[in-house]
Amino acid sequence: MNTNKHPWFILSRMIRATSSSFVVLMFTYTVQAAPFVINSAGNQVNGSAIQSAADGTILLTTLNGQTLTFRPGTYRQAFADKPKEMFQVESLVKQKDLIAVVQILRRVKEEYRFLGWDQRAGLMLARVYLPLKQFEDSAREYEELFAAQPAMKTVPKERANYMQALLGSGRIPEVAAMVDEDIASGSREAAARAQIVRGDLKGAGGQTEEALLDYLRTAILFRAQTDVLPEATYKTAVALKKLNDPRAAEYFQKVINEFPESEFAEMAKGEK
Repeated sequence: MNTNKHPWFILSRMIRATSSSFVVLMFTYTVQAAPFVINSAGNQVNGSAIQSAADGTILLTTLNGQTLTFRPGTYRQAFADKPKEMFQVESLVKQKDLIAVVQILRRVKEEYRFLGWDQRAGLMLARVYLPLKQFEDSAREYEELFAAQPAMKTVPKERANYMQALLGSGRIPEVAAMVDEDIASGSREAAARAQIVRGDLKGAGGQTEEALLDYLRTAILFRAQTDVLPEATYKTAVALKKLNDPRAAEYFQKVINEFPESEFAEMAKGEK
């Protein structure tokens, strides 16, 4: 499997999404030109500077120079403006220096605790660790995010990523339980993504033919879940290639032709 381009597509798309808005799945944050706090009454207080303490206390310098203190429980959310380090991340992505990206994201996560960007950096880390095969790190980041934002664990894409992290970490029983739960959940997207993970589980156990059937079922039975089709089709091609089936080339081309904007199209080109 050629994964050289895969992480850069994932990270590049995440960064492009944050350039105009700070929207991350269950989070809906608007990037402001200045920091702000949303107090316990739901009112937004704008400022010119913001700091956070280890206990979650927020110090906001207002536009008239006054310093306001928001202790935990007296505010709903606090946000800093976009950290300068995130511009470095954008540059490093173009240079394909993923290790440096991780180092910066770790620093942002620590320095911007309680200021919005810590969770953003945590989500980016959770995703970026996957192609680096740092599965335990990815699982840890996801678990921290799920603890802070429980609703995120219901997002099918992030659940699937988390299952991949668990799978890579050898936590097979947990993955199997989540797969069964999602397939029975009634959510078509969750079931589709879980079925792909079930194929990955079987593939990891050397059951390539069984894995192939799961990928094919996903591609055929979940046509309406268009977000999962590039991955299901690509993994079908990979499984066919492992089985020395000549139809592999047909499926790689199918990914390229039908899903040209996906990261899986780039990976498929590397297999040809």
